[in-house]
Amino acid sequence: MRLSLTAETRVGLADELRFEDRGSHTLVVSPGTGGWMVTDDQSEVDVLRALETGTLDDIDLQPERVAELFQHGLVTLDDMGYGTSSSRVEGLRLLAPTSTHNTYPVLGIFHVHNWCNLACTYCYTIEDGVPRKQLKLELMLKAVDELVALPTPLTSLEFHGGEPTMALKDIRQVVAYAKEVYAKANKKVVFSIQTNGYNLSPAVCDFLADNNFSVRVSLDGTQEMHDEFRVDHRGKGSYKGVVKGIKRLQDKGVAVHAVCVVHAGNTDRIVEMYDSMAALDVASVQSGNAGDEDWLSGDRYFESYFKVVKHVAARARAGEELVPLVNLLAGELGSLRSFRREYMCMRNPCGAGVNMITVDTNGDLYPCEEMVGKPEFVIGNLAETDIRTAIDTSPVVEKLRERHVEEIDECNSCTWKQFCHGGCVHKSYTHFKRLDRESEHCSYYKRIYQELIWLDVEEPGTWELLSPTGR
Repeated sequence: MRLSLTAETRVGLADELRFEDRGSHTLVVSPGTGGWMVTDDQSEVDVLRALETGTLDDIDLQPERVAELFQHGLVTLDDMGYGTSSSRVEGLRLLAPTSTHNTYPVLGIFHVHNWCNLACTYCYTIEDGVPRKQLKLELMLKAVDELVALPTPLTSLEFHGGEPTMALKDIRQVVAYAKEVYAKANKKVVFSIQTNGYNLSPAVCDFLADNNFSVRVSLDGTQEMHDEFRVDHRGKGSYKGVVKGIKRLQDKGVAVHAVCVVHAGNTDRIVEMYDSMAALDVASVQSGNAGDEDWLSGDRYFESYFKVVKHVAARARAGEELVPLVNLLAGELGSLRSFRREYMCMRNPCGAGVNMITVDTNGDLYPCEEMVGKPEFVIGNLAETDIRTAIDTSPVVEKLRERHVEEIDECNSCTWKQFCHGGCVHKSYTHFKRLDRESEHCSYYKRIYQELIWLDVEEPGTWELLSPTGR
């Protein structure tokens, strides 16, 4: 926006600032707005310090300098200032970017069944006594009708399992039906699938290619690391079969995105994991933390993950084609680059019941894919209600939408609260058994934003290296 500063313009701070010096540079963060900047200009720091202490008499408030601090969300002009859409600073007239958050889901996830051709050791479907269940075709078609009727111009339909490709017959019918009804409604529908990729048949690969599926394949690095946990029902490693499936997809022109699990058994080899997946020419790498006894603390996850971040940047700096870390781009770097918060797992409200809806094998509706299997998060059953009614009337969805980082005791005084927004609500609940708690990886978030900023200061251009275009 164009600024017009006069002698009467009141210059102030939106919030108490946090300062950190490294060498000749100072990092300044406004926790309440999510504003920040790094400067080596001591006069800018002097202005901010004077505003904090109310000692402005000896400070030259040059319009250009004030304008820069204002654009960074550090100072206010006549009680008006920049921040995220969830900033809550008393007396601040907030300038927040237009949000693309939704009132109703744009992502519908189907758990088509719960069986699989593999028996990975950290998968719930291999537990003793888990009966086979399959989501009825008529319920998936009903969900398509209800999703296309929502006031959203685009829907992504995603298929999960078990191993969803084992239900290809039903998926074919859902895709064909969705393309027909969305075309009639003059709306767009796209498709994605989470698969183990194991020995995918040419017919499956043709179908995914012909319908422009976004494909994520579970892959845990090298053959040795992958085969330790991802095995078939005879206990034999699945790596070679997964690579075969990946190659078949790529031969059909399908971009394959690798999804790996980081846990106590492979955390020291995470760079090796990345290199081995990148060597398969996957389109991106996404990582997640294992649960239960293999869970990594926030500090340990940071130490492992940041090694990969620096390694990826070094590879790009050396001229190697980059396989991006999609978590990093959408999440942490996305939050640092803009006041806009689009990544649905790190904003208020999060995407649960706002961006997505999940249909389990028995027709139960969940606000988020992560919540499947927890009865306390069921918001209805598709055989008995419709998606819109379930969302509109569910006290669970209401509580999820009301969760705010400023109302979480462990978060409201944190420097980085407007960046992570308390992290994934489901993971917080799983760890603490309460919705109003901080991320179970709080220490990770407290370090990752700070160190990403300093990394780009110490090695200028790193963020751009981590953000490939055209892939």
